[in-house]
Amino acid sequence: MKRTIIRRAGAVLALAGMSAFLSGCDESWSNWFETETVYPKVLVAPNSAAQLTSYIAQAKSRNMRVRMTGHGHAISDIAITTDVLLTPDSLNKPLSVDRTRLKNPSEAGLMRVQSGIKVADLNTWLDKNGRALFNMGGYDGQTLAGVMMTATHGSGLNYGPIADSVASLQVVVDGGKMVQIEPANGITNPVNFRGTLEEDSSIRVQLIQDDDAFNAARVAIGSIGVVYAITLRTDQKYWLREVRHKIKWSELKKPGGYLERAMNRQPIYGSGQPSPEHWELQYSPYPDANGDRTFLITDRYRSYTPLPEQSPLLGGRGALGTALGEELIVLFGTPLAGIVDLFPSLAPSVLDSALNQQVDDNYTNVSYKVFNIGNVNNAPANGIEASFRLDQTVAAIERSFTVNDALYAQGIPMTGPIAVRFVKQSSGLIAMQQGRDTMFIEVIVLRDGKNANKLLKTHQQTYIAEFASRPHWGLDLNSLTSDAQVAALYPDTWARWKTQFRRFNPSGTFDGKVTDRLHVSVRQR
Repeated sequence: MKRTIIRRAGAVLALAGMSAFLSGCDESWSNWFETETVYPKVLVAPNSAAQLTSYIAQAKSRNMRVRMTGHGHAISDIAITTDVLLTPDSLNKPLSVDRTRLKNPSEAGLMRVQSGIKVADLNTWLDKNGRALFNMGGYDGQTLAGVMMTATHGSGLNYGPIADSVASLQVVVDGGKMVQIEPANGITNPVNFRGTLEEDSSIRVQLIQDDDAFNAARVAIGSIGVVYAITLRTDQKYWLREVRHKIKWSELKKPGGYLERAMNRQPIYGSGQPSPEHWELQYSPYPDANGDRTFLITDRYRSYTPLPEQSPLLGGRGALGTALGEELIVLFGTPLAGIVDLFPSLAPSVLDSALNQQVDDNYTNVSYKVFNIGNVNNAPANGIEASFRLDQTVAAIERSFTVNDALYAQGIPMTGPIAVRFVKQSSGLIAMQQGRDTMFIEVIVLRDGKNANKLLKTHQQTYIAEFASRPHWGLDLNSLTSDAQVAALYPDTWARWKTQFRRFNPSGTFDGKVTDRLHVSVRQR
């Protein structure tokens, strides 16, 4: 499913200067999942820092709100507005790092890009330069700013969300002013900072080195300003060996077993055995004949020595026919959802088959090609993701069993395996991983199932109510609806985030549907 821009009367998107605001817009914008559609007054793709600052200055002068969409992979209302909606399509290029500005000009691995670059394109560019992201999720179609703003992540308790790789941000804030936000001990030497943008000396840039500002801005749900450029810390190029094997829940969760050792950062497979740096789970919530559940473990081992680069399309990954099976899910996901709705008893075997197809004793490739789970990302599916304290892992997973049992008894089936990932704590003020190492449960279903939304909402609401689970900002089904709810989930940092939100958004330019929903907008609508 692609993000769609629906033409209503042939309006031109790329308008320059004042004309974009005077001409108005007769087009709509929908996210990839078609859960949110808006008809903004202005829909425009800035192609430079100068255009970006100009559009935001004009918006403020007209008391209009501004949001930047990303590539539309948020199911929630986080990235939309009916006023000025910016798209990232033309802010997608690699940039240079001016090392004369740095405290340590020789620091390796710093890479600077425009915020709208797709993760896929970023990976290709990094690879050509012998670099790589430290970690990433299973999909690469989002923009870098989009995954940063929502604390999107991969798996592995030594690695935080992608936002934690950010070293410096150049952000256009209220009134069209550009600021460069870094932690207090940031990479930039204030003495050597010229106060102008590297690509355009006519644009003034204020350097702000402040921990709360930085930790608010890098996971900001799009509400502190529009990011122009991001400087990332990156790893040297590496390869991954992936091994996938099945196990029963009773074995996985037993005291001193794999799960407990993984959460305690102990050798997962015992002393003397290598432990995977990236470890995650998938499972079917339905019991087998013995009342047990089947899990698939994914082990990923890093190598800085080149490994064979196997093609997943030519049988290099998973069981024979896996790639074809994924293609069929993409093509026929909608009728499959209908069939399982008519015959819910098929659901357990569908999920067992999905797990069996992935079993593999060896798949190797460049890191980003292993992290990306492949064409199945294009299946017509929706999902939610909920985060938990590590000590809640067993209880939360077992609660997912009972939630699905109750739904199944109502004729509401699961149509995709459930995933579990583990992520290092983050200092992002409203990152889901804030202040605690975190376990995530991701529930994915075929979008066109007649009760798909009810299933997802039941999971989301159960985990919030019973575990104080923090929902993924881009996948929360708009389930958080008050300032108090968020404050309860982020008791030590939500108020600090709101302080920075108002600091950089004093006129309400970056208020949006999400801040209205949470009742924290500067100018509530």
